[in-house]
Amino acid sequence: DTCRFTKPVYPGSTIQVKLTVQEKVDQEKRSPEDIAKGIVKYYVEVVDETTEVVAVATILTMVKKRNQA
Repeated sequence: DTCRFTKPVYPGSTIQVKLTVQEKVDQEKRSPEDIAKGIVKYYVEVVDETTEVVAVATILTMVKKRNQA
């Protein structure tokens, strides 16, 4: 959804990525045959070897729901 680099990253740099779920939204089935699904919004933070934030992002993903028995 969004991505912003806050500091340069160079070849050979070591980075770590942390994802945090920000929001989950159920989607209604359009028909009885439709697959149960929802949208998950993640906040992504990328840090370098000095633990400085080098990038932040928001990712939206569509996921299939587990069987609700």
